[in-house]
Amino acid sequence: MSAKLFTLSVIIFLALAFVMFLFIDSFNGNLNEATGLVVNTESFPNYLETHPAVESLPKSSSLELIIGSKTYEIDGKNVILSDGKNTDKDIKVILPQGYESVIGEIGLCDAIKKANKNKELDFELYVNKATLLLKYRKLLKYSDCLN
Repeated sequence: MSAKLFTLSVIIFLALAFVMFLFIDSFNGNLNEATGLVVNTESFPNYLETHPAVESLPKSSSLELIIGSKTYEIDGKNVILSDGKNTDKDIKVILPQGYESVIGEIGLCDAIKKANKNKELDFELYVNKATLLLKYRKLLKYSDCLN
C-alpha cells in the first residue's frame, strides 16, 4: 500500500513539475507593441499579424475578433477580414465600432484595458477553460492587458 502511495505521490509531483515547466516562459517578456499608428479596417489585419500577442499564438489558434460590424478571423498567425460565417472558433472577442483606430493609436493592450474599464469588451468561449489555458498559455504574459 505504501509503495502505491509513494508511486502516486511521485507521479503527481512530476506532473506538477511538468506543468510549471510549461508555464515558465509564459510569464517572461514585455509587450513591445507599436503605437501612434493610423490603422483602419483594411490595414488592421496587417497590424494584428505583426503584433507580439498574435505572434505568440499557437499554430492551431482559432479566434474571432468583432469590432462593430467587421469580423476578423485569426487562424494561427494569419488575420483576415471575414464575413463572420465561420463559427468554428475557440474564442470570440467583441469590441465597439471604431476600435481599429484606437488600437493603432494607443496599442492593443491599452485599447483592451480601456474597453474593459468602460465595460465595452465582451468574450464568448466555445471550448472549456482548461483547453484554453493549455492551448493559449503563452498569452498569460499579456494578462495585465485586462486590468
